[in-house]
This record gives sequence, structure tokens and C-alpha cells, in this order.
Amino acid sequence: MAITAASMTLADYALQSNDPLVRAVTFSLIDNGAVAQDIPLLTQETLIANGVRFEGNLPTVNWAQINSEGVTTKGTPTPYQEKVFTFRNYIDLDKLYVRDKNAIQDPRATQVNAFMKALAYDFNDKFINNDHVAGDANSIVGIKYRITNGGTYGVRPENSIDAGTLNISQSGATQATANKFIEYLDQLLWSVDSPDGQGVTLYMNEVMKRRLNFLARLMGTSGGFDITRDQFDRVIQTYKGAMIRDIGYKADQATRIITNTENANGANDGSSNQTSIYAVHYDTNHFFGWEFEPVNVQDLGLINNGVIYRTFIDWAIGLMNASTRSLGRLYDLKMA
Repeated sequence: MAITAASMTLADYALQSNDPLVRAVTFSLIDNGAVAQDIPLLTQETLIANGVRFEGNLPTVNWAQINSEGVTTKGTPTPYQEKVFTFRNYIDLDKLYVRDKNAIQDPRATQVNAFMKALAYDFNDKFINNDHVAGDANSIVGIKYRITNGGTYGVRPENSIDAGTLNISQSGATQATANKFIEYLDQLLWSVDSPDGQGVTLYMNEVMKRRLNFLARLMGTSGGFDITRDQFDRVIQTYKGAMIRDIGYKADQATRIITNTENANGANDGSSNQTSIYAVHYDTNHFFGWEFEPVNVQDLGLINNGVIYRTFIDWAIGLMNASTRSLGRLYDLKMA
């Protein structure tokens, strides 16, 4: 079996050796949580998932006179189908690296840890931005593309909300524009079938998340914003019952997943100064996912070339949109 160019080199390994000046391998990254932690996941060994949702066509209600017979009625749901997507990666290390007593820690564990961080960045980006036209056809379809192409992916047109270049910049925001922004935020929650925000996560970039605090202070009230803690005692910012998440950066640590350079149409032209907020209503009646099995990290040991220790990592996941009121986007928010 050939040794790939992606295998760890001596130069790579030197950076992880037990040099007296090196205490540990650390990651200087913007540590944003993975979206995957928000998605309710069912474990089903299936490559295709079929479902039906009512996009209208509800049963007709017949009002009748006394002593008259009933009228047969029925509703007609719309079928839909989603498919699973998978990634598969190997981590290959020479057996001498694995057995070297000067390693700070198991180099395989270090590489697996690095891969899982890369996965978090990649999945977050794919979850928002990916499509099968200009993006990665082997990965999930992101919610931006699903909302824009609602006729195909079961999202109602009113779930794409144009804020009309609402000025919420530090220099331009007023109490009036702050209050108008809150009304748009309420409209966004309504569009995903949860006016009180229960079961909803709001995704935005870190500037927008800070701007929420700025607008609340400008109004002189909490405005519905609050702070709570999850089961791991981590601080979670909320609006009504909705969790507020910073979707973060891509793996390059320089490019925001949700940018501040969108134009009035919501497209990222790289020169405008608008942004978006996305809402996802998570439960098995709205938006959820399934996995073929949990993320698999498997030590394959010394492979048959007798030189390389191989670790195999794979995961198969699909997304299900069970309601036309699961996904929403508020765009055209002027940030500067």
C-alpha cells in the first residue's frame, strides 16, 4: 500500500515532540461550538429518508344542516426525500512516531483532536453556506440555499425577511430602529412557527451578537434578551426562548461564515455592509437530522505495509425538513 503525501512528516512531528520549551500542543483557534450539537439526531441505518409534510391542501371543513349527511374530506400531504452524506478520512503516522518516547502525547490523539476541530469549522460553514451548484455536492445542503430555493426544499417565501437595509450600525442606530429590529426578530420567530422562541436557535456572526447588546442598551430595557446556562454550566444568550449562537469563522480563522459584506439582496458581494440572522426550529416536527451511526473514530492499527499506523474517521448524516416553517432568514441588516 502506497504512503500518501498527507502522512505526517518529520517536520510535522518535530512540532509535537517533547522539546523542553514545549509544554503541550495547543490550538490557537476561535473556539466556536459545532452546529451539530444543536441538531436533534436520530440514529437510523438508512441512506434515504422519506417524509410527507402539509404545504397546504388541508381537509375541507363542511358545515351542514341538522339531519343532513356528512361530506367526505381528506388532506393531501406533499412527499419529500432527503439523502445521507458522508465524509471519510484517514490519519496515517509512521510507527516510529507512534512509539517515540519523546512525544508530548499520543500523536494520533493530537491529530484526531485537530481533525475534530476542523470538522466543527467545516460543518458550521456547510450548514449555512453549502449548495450543490457551486459548493460541495458530496456534503449537506446548507440552510441559506434551502431558504432561497424554498419551492424545492419546503420553505415558505415569507420566511425570507428583508429588513429594508435597517440601520443598526453604532453610528446610525436609534431607539426607533432598535425597536423596529426587535419587531423583525419577532417576525423571524413567527416565521419558524415559534413566536416565543421555544426550540429555536438564532445563528449570526460575532459582530451581530455584540450588536444585540448594544441595541438593548440603546433601548434602555432588556428587550427580551436574557442570559441562561446549559446543562454544562455554559453561558447561553437568549432572545425570548430562542438560543443565540455565533456561527463563527471558517477554518482559515479569517473568513466569517455569515459575513458583514452582504448586499441588499442578501448576496455576499464582498463590499457591502449588510448581514443576516438565521433561525432554525429544531424538533422532529420541524428540522432535525439522522445519522447512520455516531461519528466513528477507529484505530485500524498497523496496516499491511508494516510501516503506517492508521486511524479511520467517518460520519454519515442527513438533514430532514419536516415543516415549511422550520427555517427562516432575516437579511439586509445594515451594520456599518
